[in-house]
Amino acid sequence: MKALSCFALCLLATQVIAAAPPSVDLPVSVYKARRDQVMNALGGCAAVIAAQGRAPSGVTGEFHQDGDFYWLTGLDEEGAWLEFSPKAKNLKVRLWLKPRDPEAERVTGPREMISPLLLEKWGVDRVQRGQPELVRSAALSGCVAIIAPLGRAKEERADVTLSRDAASAAGANVEYKRTLLEKMRSAHTQEEMVRMEHALTLTRLGHQAAARNTVAGVTEKFVQAQMEHAFFANGATGLSYGTIVGSAENGAVLHWGKNDRVLRNGDLVVIDAAAEYGRYATDITRTYPVSGKFTEEQAKVYRAVYHAQEDVMAAIKPGVSMPELQKAAEDSLRRAGYLDKFIHGFGHFVGLDVHDAGDYEAPLPVGAVITIEPGVYLPERGFGVRIEDMVEITANGYRLMSKDFPRKLEDVEAWVKAARK
Repeated sequence: MKALSCFALCLLATQVIAAAPPSVDLPVSVYKARRDQVMNALGGCAAVIAAQGRAPSGVTGEFHQDGDFYWLTGLDEEGAWLEFSPKAKNLKVRLWLKPRDPEAERVTGPREMISPLLLEKWGVDRVQRGQPELVRSAALSGCVAIIAPLGRAKEERADVTLSRDAASAAGANVEYKRTLLEKMRSAHTQEEMVRMEHALTLTRLGHQAAARNTVAGVTEKFVQAQMEHAFFANGATGLSYGTIVGSAENGAVLHWGKNDRVLRNGDLVVIDAAAEYGRYATDITRTYPVSGKFTEEQAKVYRAVYHAQEDVMAAIKPGVSMPELQKAAEDSLRRAGYLDKFIHGFGHFVGLDVHDAGDYEAPLPVGAVITIEPGVYLPERGFGVRIEDMVEITANGYRLMSKDFPRKLEDVEAWVKAARK
């Protein structure tokens, strides 16, 4: 009977979504429009950008393309390059793929042959194999724009080196446009918002499974498994990031990753977990009481974090910047007496990456999506509290995208109670 009961709980975590989900892939026209946008911003200069994704970590691991290259192409393949040649007569945008390797493809799977069909699939002027012929493009344009974003790596990116070398060889000028892509990516289109909204629907099912399963006697890993099962059983295409399930003192660790503790009555469980759909990420954190009720001390901290969220939202107005919202969070937690227990920023941009591209100093553009995630961490008291939601910046302020997730303490307790019936 116990096995059947567990199976029934798992089925409850896989509720079928009634509405038809949006297509996983964006239309090729969207990527063409984005490339046109970049082309218009280059001022006639040639440019190139290389794929910078994460390589597979195991024999069957998947390559994960970096957000900038994916935003421009929709291509999830390593070793690729995208070349812009505004002054070329015909071949203005070329996609360069790495050479085929028959032996490697026997292990990892076949890659598509270059054909008119492939050209149509990616919507560029030509698909070739090898490395961009940027010297020719630079000579035609008379200048090369470096559009690769600034990174933290000590060594310069290959596309930046190629750009400088090609400009030197062609006697062309170098122009720096390294914030171009982050500015373009920070405001999302309707097609992007639809996919993030669907990812939030999937994420809510996962958090509902968490509310149901954060009970005494199970491990953090068990809760993780129930959440991720709900994500994928309902159509998630990935995890936005590694699932964090931190109970008791582990909840006071910002990025707890072991998920190996056994939950006990009286614990709070900080769960930072979210589904991805069509490469679009979400980011949600909730704090659940194992007993179903917050203690008096836990409730005091929870309400302080909730009010900090409210104060940040109240500060969102046209022209506001991330530093101004950070100050609102800090001022709120200072008034509550917990500023020294707030150990991270109030939020970040979300999109193709969970920590997405965006200008953290400039006024937030309409269409940007950010998180609001204040937290208070008390390892000496054996618990932490974080509440994280997503908002879309609008012309008049903001829209709470995660409004279907309970935030108030009483609503969280009611949700947990309902989930466990």
